[in-house]
Amino acid sequence: MKTLTTYFKSIFRRAHHAARSNLAMAIALLIMSGNSLADLPYQLIDTYPHQPALFTQGLELYQGKLYESSGLYGYSKIIARKFPPSPTDSISGSALPADIFAEGISQYRGKLYMLTWRAGRGLIIDPQHFKLLGVFPYQGEGWGLCASVVKGRADHFVMSNGSDKLQWLAADTMKLINTVSVTEHGKAVDQLNELECLGDYVIANQWHTNNLLIIDGRNGNVLQKLDLSALATAANKTSPLAPEAVLNGVAYDASDDSWLVTGKLWPSIFRIKYILPALTKQTGP
Repeated sequence: MKTLTTYFKSIFRRAHHAARSNLAMAIALLIMSGNSLADLPYQLIDTYPHQPALFTQGLELYQGKLYESSGLYGYSKIIARKFPPSPTDSISGSALPADIFAEGISQYRGKLYMLTWRAGRGLIIDPQHFKLLGVFPYQGEGWGLCASVVKGRADHFVMSNGSDKLQWLAADTMKLINTVSVTEHGKAVDQLNELECLGDYVIANQWHTNNLLIIDGRNGNVLQKLDLSALATAANKTSPLAPEAVLNGVAYDASDDSWLVTGKLWPSIFRIKYILPALTKQTGP
């Protein structure tokens, strides 16, 4: 960078004032014509083993355990294990009926809520004994789910279905109350998959990419994105990953303000840290 700076300074000194102005304008335009959103930097804190047989659809950290839903018809399950893991830890969980394709999960008021892709119904599960506590209907496909709890506002769930739409469900009834389109500078961003809510933020995996999107859940604006290609490369080192072994799975750890991320069929879970971009203050109702 120092060499480039010196080089440009020498050019500027040799050029007259008009030429300097034109060159500066050209450089500014060149910079602005690049990616509309710069990648948000992150720090890799730690790496943990992950069962590579799990087709990860949802990830949730709750009371010292990491809960995970694994998809595919005939193989779907929900499991839990202490986290961070140790070699002697046991894994608990439950297999799901063969006609259920497990999708995103979220914890709310001591219960686990899980989507089931095309079945049109979600499951409410006891996280201690994995007993079925209830069922709720929803329209369309179910991909990702997260519970959004913000002081001064009614609790709700945010649900994705693979499109650019985020559905808001009332937490007490699980009925649809609003739909928000996710956009980046006015352009729709689709393939929204696994979700994690933190206040007004919605963190979303984008299917078949290595992007983790930071979304303002109030209006659907993509504020920033993380390119986690380096983590996908690290996960691929043990053995080549299948085409469907994509980045999917994000969980917030409030104990140290970090995030756990993994992928379908990945051999590793990664703990990362990053600084969330500021939210704009809303003046309307």
